[in-house]
Amino acid sequence: MEVVDRYGLALALVEAGELADEPWLDAGHPVDVVRVPNPPAASWDELAARGFVHKPSVVTWVSELGPDEDAHLAGLHRLARKSIRQARRDAASAGLRIVLEDPVTPGSLDGFFALYEDRVAEMRFGVPFALDYRDAVLHGPRRFFGVFGYEGDEPVGGVLVLECPEVDLLVLRFSAVSARWRRSSLARTLYLAAMQAGRDRGYTRASMGNEPNLLGHLTQPGLLRFKTGMGFRAVPSQECADPQGGDEADLVLRLDALSDPTMILGYASQDVRDSNPGGARLTGHLISKAPVDPTLYHAPFLTSVTVRAPGAAPGFSPGRTPPE
Repeated sequence: MEVVDRYGLALALVEAGELADEPWLDAGHPVDVVRVPNPPAASWDELAARGFVHKPSVVTWVSELGPDEDAHLAGLHRLARKSIRQARRDAASAGLRIVLEDPVTPGSLDGFFALYEDRVAEMRFGVPFALDYRDAVLHGPRRFFGVFGYEGDEPVGGVLVLECPEVDLLVLRFSAVSARWRRSSLARTLYLAAMQAGRDRGYTRASMGNEPNLLGHLTQPGLLRFKTGMGFRAVPSQECADPQGGDEADLVLRLDALSDPTMILGYASQDVRDSNPGGARLTGHLISKAPVDPTLYHAPFLTSVTVRAPGAAPGFSPGRTPPE
């Protein structure tokens, strides 16, 4: 076993053969999550019995762009369409300018990064990954464009978009919106403008990028509702040719370094997987100490959403108690 610090999360990495010994109980300090990377099929039943969730390590959010925006919006829930209409009315009444830049200029990029850094600074374990992409956005070799919102001459939001013509995919890579315009859901307006730009360029698929499959740490469970409301679904990243994609099994022992609730998208039962050979089916696991309504986190691509407390599976009796 190895215990590592992943952006403030105490993560115990163990092998399937170590499960019976529960070495994370002797770590010397509290462990937040126990993880078995690439668990062999022979261990899946034992992992489930102990409360581990077998899951893709990373999920990719994907959507078909459809022939036009009206067709895409027609497939959304009525409340999502209502939110989009309201966001557009708010932007129009304030006189916001929505500008597409291709190529992205240094001035616009730096204005966007200022918004992005402010947003990341508000997060408990925020990591400003986008800042590492400045040269890539400005100088390639991969092709980016930007969609930015301006109130007068002041940047108030933006999204950086990566084009992947070799796989017919438009990636909405990074986004940031000022605090005032987050309340008015400006991000919805910017994303739809970027998706329309993708259609205009001949793309048929869009992605909201990859996400570590532990919603409650670097990202929050609320993002599932937002992205689902925009017409996206989560799939294992290896289904989208992610060379870093793979499987793992997680047991959340405590929520001190995580949000309450925290959400994991695990593989559905073997029977469900066998009945759907076209791709993996996922189910939602909410880990919470407080009462939570699972229907708030349901999505069309999930077979179900269940709620449980942190720790071992109900009915499972480990030999010892994790240290507090």
